[in-house]
Amino acid sequence: MSIQQKHVLARSLVFKQLPPSLEVKQALSCLPRGRFHDIVPRGKDSLAIKFLDFRSATRFTQKFRLLPRAPLLKDATIEYEASGPLPIEILTAIGLRNASRVVRVSATIAKDIPESLIDDSKKCGPIEIFESDKRKAVINFLSIDAAIKALDILRASKTYVGYHVYFGYDKKCDIPPPYPARFKTDLVLTDLPKGATTNELLQRLQSGLPDLKQETIRSIVFDEPGAKAFINFLEPGVAKIVYGSFKHAKTSTGGVSVSWSRTTSSPITASLRMAVNVGASRTMTISHLENVEQMRRVLKVAKKLGTVVSHSYNPSNEKTGKTVSIEFSDIYSTFKAIERIGKDMDSYPDFANTFVSFATSTDQVRPMKVVCAKTTKPETLQAQAISEPSSHPSESS
Repeated sequence: MSIQQKHVLARSLVFKQLPPSLEVKQALSCLPRGRFHDIVPRGKDSLAIKFLDFRSATRFTQKFRLLPRAPLLKDATIEYEASGPLPIEILTAIGLRNASRVVRVSATIAKDIPESLIDDSKKCGPIEIFESDKRKAVINFLSIDAAIKALDILRASKTYVGYHVYFGYDKKCDIPPPYPARFKTDLVLTDLPKGATTNELLQRLQSGLPDLKQETIRSIVFDEPGAKAFINFLEPGVAKIVYGSFKHAKTSTGGVSVSWSRTTSSPITASLRMAVNVGASRTMTISHLENVEQMRRVLKVAKKLGTVVSHSYNPSNEKTGKTVSIEFSDIYSTFKAIERIGKDMDSYPDFANTFVSFATSTDQVRPMKVVCAKTTKPETLQAQAISEPSSHPSESS
C-alpha cells in the first residue's frame, strides 16, 4: 500500500490497482467512514472519492493508514488529486436541509412504495445501495448532488404525493459526535449600555477574546428595549470561555452581567457543524457588483431575507470587483438567503450577474454565479419546508 500526496490541499483521493471484479459497495465496506461528497468509479480498477474539504480527505487518509489492510485492497495505491472547491449550493443544502448521500421514502398505511422508485432514482445518478419493502425505501447514492436532485424530483412528482421524502443518515459519513445534554451553548447578557448595538457587542467580545471567530456564533439576538443580548454558540467550549470572561471582568465591561440562558434552542445538528467546518458562516459576500447603488439595493433585499447585523462595502477588490459583505444575525438566515437567491431569481433581480458565497470560504467553496432565472412554485417550497425533518434522529444533541 502506497500513498502519494501530490496536492497538499486536495479534497480528492484516487484508489488505483483495485481488483477488476470489486464492486463500489464492496470497496466502501473496506474503507473507514469519511465525509464523502462524491464517489466516482473509473474504469475497472480505480475509484475516485471527493470529500467535503481537504481536511476531511486528510483525516480519512490518516485513519486508513492506522486500520488493518483489507485483503481486497492489499495491492491498491492511493493518490491525492487536485479538484475544484465544493459548490456553495451543496454546502448550503448540508447546513440547512441536512443533505446527505441517502434519501428515504416512507409510505402511509394506505399506500405502498411505488415499484417505479428504483427507476426514478437511477435517473438522478449512480446508486450504491437500494433497499425497499412495502412501507419504506432507502436509497444510497454515490454523491450528495444526486441525492439532492432525487429528493427535489420525488417531492415534485405527483406519483409521490402523500409520501414522506427526506434525507437519511449516511452510515459511512464521519459525522461529529453529539454534545452531551449537560453542555450549554446559550448565553444571555443583561444590563447592556443604553444605545448599544449588535456590532458594538461583537467588537466588545473580540476585544477581550481576539481569537474568537465570528463563525463560532450560531445566532445573536439583540433586545434593545430590554438591554439584553442572547448569544447561541456552535461550540460549548467557546460559550464557556465567553461566560468566564464576562464573569471575571464584570466591573470593566460597564456593569454587563452574564448568565446561562434557560431558553430551549433547536439542537445543533452534525450537518450544521460539518458545514461550518468547511466554511459556512453568518456572513454572506456578494461580488462583481456594478456600482454603489446596486450595493444599496442588494442590502435592501438582504434585509427581507433575514436580520442584518452589519455590512461592509469594498469598492476596489482586484479579483472580485465591487464586493459587499452582509452579516446576518443567525447562520440559518444566511443559508436561506443563498438558497432562495439561487432558486427564485425572478424575485431577486438585483443579484443577477453576481457571485454569492460565504465570507470565510473563498478557497474551499465555489461561489454561486447568479446568471439566470430559476423559478420554483410557492406550493413546492412550502411542501419542502413542511416535510424536511429538523435533523437526523442520530444527530440530536
